Amino acid sequence: MKRLYTVILLITVVFAGCKSEKKINSYSDIYSERPTTIYIAPVIDNAIRREVKYPKDAAYNNEINTASAYLNQTLAAPLLKKGYYVVGSVASREIAEATKMSNKQLRNGDMKSFGTDYGVDAVLIVTIHRWREKNGEWIACLEYQLRSTKSNVDLQHTWVIARKRVPTNLKGDPVVMKNDVKFAKRFDFDNGTAQRCFLVEKVNDYVLRDLPISSLKRQFEDDIYKNANPTYMTYIWTEDGSADVGTCSVEEFEEIAFL
Repeated sequence: MKRLYTVILLITVVFAGCKSEKKINSYSDIYSERPTTIYIAPVIDNAIRREVKYPKDAAYNNEINTASAYLNQTLAAPLLKKGYYVVGSVASREIAEATKMSNKQLRNGDMKSFGTDYGVDAVLIVTIHRWREKNGEWIACLEYQLRSTKSNVDLQHTWVIARKRVPTNLKGDPVVMKNDVKFAKRFDFDNGTAQRCFLVEKVNDYVLRDLPISSLKRQFEDDIYKNANPTYMTYIWTEDGSADVGTCSVEEFEEIAFL
């Protein structure tokens, strides 16, 4: 009986360890595989559109489509700054058309053909799970997955709840922020699109700049003992132009992203 109790206790501990919400990413596989060339797959966009219930609401649907496209365009910059080669947009479209992999295959399938056929060391897959406005905040639930084409392992895997507070005036209308005005004018966006795009560009920059410097740089391995971003994290862009970064649980992410 005592032995049975011990076995049950060990099983309980094992399962509790598997459920850990404080799991920290490790970049040990990046240091061992030394990837240098990254292909950015087309963004998997699961954001809910109003066109299902409100097909004539073209302005809102176009706004989210534009913001989604902009997210894809701003993924390369932080990778380039870390010294990685990033497959160009024209070549990326050709690879996407030639491979014709489903979203499920990209996220869980065999990636080795990208290496043998195109010389790619890793594939970055970004998924938009939710993109909405609620109680004066823009909210984006994003997933970043960098997969190896050598071993199929995740070199990085991060889920982010991103928020941007939108202050309102006495009438309850959104107050146009100075940063948003500059950003909107630069890209000829309306204010709503500018706020969404500005948020995801900041999140892209924060998450991907956490990667180790490319092995092409002599500084490679300088930060080998640095802790990586948490697996589940929050990123809140504040009114004063700074980011408040923290952690969240699996349940918190799933509640906002999927419920």
